[in-house]
Amino acid sequence: MELLSAPICRGSVSWNWLLLAVSLLNFWSLPTTAQLSIVSTNAAEGQDVTLRICNMPHNAQGYMWYRGEGANFTHKIAGLGLFPGHRTGPAHSGREYINFDGSLVIKRVTLEDTGIYTVVVFLPEHKKEIGFGPLNVYERLRVPTLLTSNTTVKEHKDSVVLICSTNAVSIQWFFNGMTLWLTERMKLFWNDRILTIVPVIREDAGNYHCEVSNPISSAESEPVELDVKYFPSSFLKSPQRIHIQKLGNGNKSFLCFVASGPPAQTQERLVRVTFCDSTGKNSVVSPDVTQSTFHSSNINQNTGETGCEYQTWNNYFMFHLQKPTRVPTLLESNITVTGHDNTVVLNCYSTVILTQWFFNNMSLKSMKLSWNNRTLTIDPVRREDAGSYQCQVSNTISSAESEVVELDVKY
Repeated sequence: MELLSAPICRGSVSWNWLLLAVSLLNFWSLPTTAQLSIVSTNAAEGQDVTLRICNMPHNAQGYMWYRGEGANFTHKIAGLGLFPGHRTGPAHSGREYINFDGSLVIKRVTLEDTGIYTVVVFLPEHKKEIGFGPLNVYERLRVPTLLTSNTTVKEHKDSVVLICSTNAVSIQWFFNGMTLWLTERMKLFWNDRILTIVPVIREDAGNYHCEVSNPISSAESEPVELDVKYFPSSFLKSPQRIHIQKLGNGNKSFLCFVASGPPAQTQERLVRVTFCDSTGKNSVVSPDVTQSTFHSSNINQNTGETGCEYQTWNNYFMFHLQKPTRVPTLLESNITVTGHDNTVVLNCYSTVILTQWFFNNMSLKSMKLSWNNRTLTIDPVRREDAGSYQCQVSNTISSAESEVVELDVKY
C-alpha cells in the first residue's frame, strides 16, 4: 500500500510500475457482471420442477447444488462437471439430477422441498461464484365447499355462519358476484374461513360464495343463497281479533290473528303467559293459563319466538310462544387428523341458544367453547380426543340431538 503513496517521478514510467498499478486497480474494482442467482420458482405438489440459474457465467466448468443457504457438505445434493459423471451428496433424495446447462431438476416435488437452494459455479483458474434462490411448493387447491348454519333466517332475530371449507390460506368472500364489503355486523374468523352475520337484516339476502387461491392457482365454491324473512317492526298493540273461551279448571284457549310476515298456518304451544296491570307493573305468571293452546294464523312458520297481547280496560295479557327445537346439524373442519399437529373445530348449528356437548355419550365440559357454546375447538388434537362427538340443544319445551361425528386421530 505504501507504493500507492509514493511521489510521482519525472521522466518515463517503467513498465513494471504500470503493470503493478493495473493489477491493483483490477483487485479493488467491483465486479461489472450481474450477481449469480437462482430463479425464484413456485410449483404445485407432485410437479416436476427445474431450478434455473440466472446470470450464468459463459465459462462455467462445473456445478454443485445444495439444500439451504450456503455450501454445507452435509446439505450437498449433487455435482456435475468437476468429476466424471454425476456425483450425488448426502442431501440427494433420488429425485434430483443436474442438466448440462447447470439447472437442477427435482422430480415430484413435495411440501418438504420448499426452501432456499444454493448453487456453486466453478470457473477456470480455480475461481467460483455462488448463488441462492427459493423454491415454494404449494398443496394442490381443492374446490372449496361453502357451508351455512341456515339459509332461511329472520331479520333482526337470527344470525348466520358461513364456512369456506378449504385447504388454501388466501380466501376472499363475494356477495351477489361482487367483493363482499364487511359491515359492523359481519366478522371474519379462522384465517377468514368463517363469516358471521349478527344479526341478519333484509339487505343481507342474496348469493354468497368464497374464492380461494395460492400463487399458482385459484378455485371458487358453489354459491349459497340466503333468504331473509322480515316482519313488521312491532306487533299491533291490540290483535285484530281475539276470542277468549274459558274452559274447565280456569284453563283458557286463545284464537289470535296478527298480521306479521308472509301468510302461513302454524300451531304452537303456549309456554308462558304474563299477566300485567295497565301500567306494566307487578307482572306475574298466570298459573291457570300456562298450559293453554295458542292457535295462530298469519304468523310465519319459521318464527322461533313471537308474541301477542290482549288488552282490556284495566289489564292485558302478553303471550310468548316458542317452537319445538329442530334437530341441530353438527359440522366439523376435519374428521381425520394427526395428533399434536392439527386443530379441529366442531360447529353445532341450531336456532336454539342452549347447547350441550357430549363425547362418547358423556357430558363434555373441559374443551374450549365459543359462540354461545355452539363452537367446540380442540387445539391441539391428542390421541385421547379420538371418539364420538354430539351436541344437544334445548329450550323450555323440547330438546334435540345431532347426528354423531366420529373423530379419527392418527399418531
